[in-house]
Amino acid sequence: MIGIIWNCRGVAKKGLSTYIRELIWDHKADFIGIQETMKKSYSEIFFRKLDSTKEFCWDWTPSSGKSGGMLSGIKNDRFEVENFDNGEFMIIANVFDKSLRKHWTLANIYGPAQD
Repeated sequence: MIGIIWNCRGVAKKGLSTYIRELIWDHKADFIGIQETMKKSYSEIFFRKLDSTKEFCWDWTPSSGKSGGMLSGIKNDRFEVENFDNGEFMIIANVFDKSLRKHWTLANIYGPAQD
């Protein structure tokens, strides 16, 4: 199982969706957690750039102003997503690993360094 967790500080930067797509492809990632996306919502166009073949199940938490926001993707071939549980600073995916026949909890957690 290969995962990528990355604090990218702005997922909407020019060329970043292409970079993320290539990062997933090069490392053959089964899941990805991106933190500090600084985006409130995502369009279908964004996900087509990132995952044109719809290999991943995506979930996100919106940013608050110019900080925060998270995006998580779970590969459909490897996992069956049972549910996502979202909080202000977390995205938790409860999944079933099809190849190992086990249940996993994959967590993408991010919070401010100081209150």
